[in-house]
Amino acid sequence: MAKDKDKKKHRKRKRAKSKDTTNQSRDGASDPKRHKHRPPPGPRPAQKPSLAQRLKKHRGVAAQTPPPPAWKDKIGGKPRAFLTPQDDGFEECLKTSFEGFRCDAPASLPSSLHVDFERSFGGMEDGVLFLYDVVQPGKKRLTRTSVTRTLVGDPGSTYKYLGLRLFSHPWCDVNDDGGATASNQSGTTLRRLGYSKNTATALITMGRVNKELTERSNALLQKHVSSNVTPEGLVGSAEFNLTLVNRMESTAAKRDLKKEAAYGMGKISVGWHRDSGLQDFSSIAVYQTLKESPSSKSKDAWGVALRAMDGGAGGPLASVPPLVVPLPSGSLYYMLDEFNHNHEHAVIAGSGGIRYSSTHRVAREGQGTYQYLRDKIRAFSAAAAEFDMSSGRAKDPTASILSSRKRREKLVSHVRAQQQLLTEVEFEWLRQWYVQGKKHAEKHPYWHRPIAFLRDSFCELEKATSDLMGQLKICSRNGPGESDVTVDVFDVLIEALSHRLDLRRSWKARYQDPIFDQIPVDERPFPCPCLDRTDRSERQLPEDLDALVAGVRQLRSAFVAAESGGVNDNTDATKGAKKAKSKKSKTGSLTKKEARRKASNWERLKANMKG
Repeated sequence: MAKDKDKKKHRKRKRAKSKDTTNQSRDGASDPKRHKHRPPPGPRPAQKPSLAQRLKKHRGVAAQTPPPPAWKDKIGGKPRAFLTPQDDGFEECLKTSFEGFRCDAPASLPSSLHVDFERSFGGMEDGVLFLYDVVQPGKKRLTRTSVTRTLVGDPGSTYKYLGLRLFSHPWCDVNDDGGATASNQSGTTLRRLGYSKNTATALITMGRVNKELTERSNALLQKHVSSNVTPEGLVGSAEFNLTLVNRMESTAAKRDLKKEAAYGMGKISVGWHRDSGLQDFSSIAVYQTLKESPSSKSKDAWGVALRAMDGGAGGPLASVPPLVVPLPSGSLYYMLDEFNHNHEHAVIAGSGGIRYSSTHRVAREGQGTYQYLRDKIRAFSAAAAEFDMSSGRAKDPTASILSSRKRREKLVSHVRAQQQLLTEVEFEWLRQWYVQGKKHAEKHPYWHRPIAFLRDSFCELEKATSDLMGQLKICSRNGPGESDVTVDVFDVLIEALSHRLDLRRSWKARYQDPIFDQIPVDERPFPCPCLDRTDRSERQLPEDLDALVAGVRQLRSAFVAAESGGVNDNTDATKGAKKAKSKKSKTGSLTKKEARRKASNWERLKANMKG
């Protein structure tokens, strides 16, 4: 009995001690690590949602935008193909079905705005910044644009359309890291980069007029749109961060312009489209001016054509006739808020003069800027310090507190991020730069340092991948051992390399398009040192990844076999183990996704056979 009482007292003391220790640990008093990471007392301040988040919550996204109100033609008979200002019903249709379109006549604008735009266009012309683009509409054969254009905007900004990334010229002075300077907008740093004084002044001037267009657009939003949306006042952005500047020749100078086929509006310089790559509900402002040559007498006026669409994802509204709005030189027009979602526009070519237009837009923030990619690479490089790719292990001292499963998962995530970054740098940036030719590179001096940084980063990422490949070879012979390598690492590499292999094949076909034989040599693709292996380094991956993918598959198969172990006796149990090991080695070259897909296909085949 006495012994039983002593045991009960011991158990009570043990439970009390355990409870006390747990409470101390919860309070952080006996756990310095927990105490160190305790959140500060009191509620954390809620982070204010961005404009994009509020718009998405309350007004949806571009594709969900409903169609505009339908205007009914009061004139009976056959529906009219399109309306011009001379037609009855034009103004009523414009106000009903094209409400977000506004236009400022040249005389209503300050003379300083006209002067600044004229000087900016002239400086860009003198600097030969207007270039043709070779684009790939619908992922089909390449085509050369009928207009020349250039992109100007926030330092490091880009704009991608029809498979081609345009690299902007900065419209302000920049610092050593490629960002905008807060003051001293004189163009000094742009001239230091390599722009001529005249061109630098033209770019700085464009940045100045962009601010004026931003102010005018915001005023129009408040006056005409703000009270008509729900919730009231929640309108899209007009904080323009870039402009696409176009130079278009008339029908008299460029006789191969295409005809507008849908409505018979005449020849067009730019076909029907919505502007893409922009923030949802953002406004667009377009200034145009005409440079008349002495012999040109305009018979047909330049203009913009508009048509209503059946919502953000629908086709043209048959019930609403399109409009053609003639635009005299010095006109400024706006497409406010959701107008770009449920309308398309085209540029009707005039018979005389050269049209310069500056289309100010709010491009989506994030992936399309050099700063985004640079910071992403730097963050990855900092995280890479936690891993020794040559041993396949985490080397951060704090990793010792992680379980082996967590360490393995961390390595897989790191390798996946590494491979995704390699793919992004190669196909979204480096190839997009080098495919546009030496002339393009020469005319974009701001980008010389960023592109060099991206080349160096790509090489470092490939070297890290090469180091990992060396460790995978060891693991394929001996099993994982002390490393954190699992079959998931092999799978990530196989999938990433296969994806890059497919992309490289499509880019190879792009380089071989016959269109490049028809354009000047300095506008054709030129070699990238790290992609075309003109300065091949010791630890660089091969350009043709086909053999490398096959090699990783073989390593995976060997790793699976090594991981399952080996047996030497001939008992029934070990014979079964050997048979299972042999089966694993045969299927071990397939990734987990491929194995599941194969099994699913086999089950489907058996079901069809039974049927």
